[in-house]
Amino acid sequence: MTERYVSALNEIEGLIGNPPVTSRILEIDPLSARVILEQRNKGNRPPKPNKVQQFSSDIGLDRWGLTGDTIKFGSDGRLLDGQNRLAACVRANRSFRTHVVFDIDPALFGRMDIGKPRNASDVLHIAGYKYASTLASALRWAYLLDTNPYNRDTLKPDFVLDLARSRYPDIEPFLSKGRALNRQYAHPAGQAAALLFKFSKSDRSKCLEFYDAWMAGKRNGQHQIIDTMQALLHSQKVNNNGRMHELVRASIIIKAWNIFRLGQKGSLAQLQAAMNSPIEKVG
Repeated sequence: MTERYVSALNEIEGLIGNPPVTSRILEIDPLSARVILEQRNKGNRPPKPNKVQQFSSDIGLDRWGLTGDTIKFGSDGRLLDGQNRLAACVRANRSFRTHVVFDIDPALFGRMDIGKPRNASDVLHIAGYKYASTLASALRWAYLLDTNPYNRDTLKPDFVLDLARSRYPDIEPFLSKGRALNRQYAHPAGQAAALLFKFSKSDRSKCLEFYDAWMAGKRNGQHQIIDTMQALLHSQKVNNNGRMHELVRASIIIKAWNIFRLGQKGSLAQLQAAMNSPIEKVG
């Protein structure tokens, strides 16, 4: 281990433990970058190969200047921003100089770099949630079903993180069910998870029965409406070159659930009518 390597890591460790008020300009060498990625890059979103390749080329050709962009460390010592640049440093096997900022509150991650394409899934992943992409979609749908399903506004990443922490902390167990329906029927996992979550709030035991029958393909008696629902969903996709509007899918599934929950037989005509009507409330 070289003296320069020890010095670079020691300086970074020291500043994490005793953070300065302003940024520091540091020269980060490949070995230091590798250790940071291995030890402090916990729960970050996956690196972007194209960016790593581009940055690596710039560093290797001495085209990497001191731009003012920062490597960011949280008050908990985690790397919050900069993994692509550090990975490029390792790949190029060349040092680079950069501003480094320390002591950022990890709870503010949703407000960091909002000009960059960091989405709700990225923020949830960094916050430590599993199946972040599915969770982001499920949270969006749970919120829309509680407010206005026809709202097409994009939910801001920090708002979605707050939904996960405060409004829908109990939605996570339904993600695996949504993913299972996605594998079996190619329905969007997040939407399916959110719908099952809402059904469970209405009647937990009936929701589990609805899900089990849907997965098992049960067709008789009280489960007939579920089979009719799945057949209609499939035919709609086939007739539209594999595509289906998310609101149409939600309308069909919610209508089938409301019929099933009430113990009614239901009919194909009822489900078809739901496709051209406002989305029902989950009963």
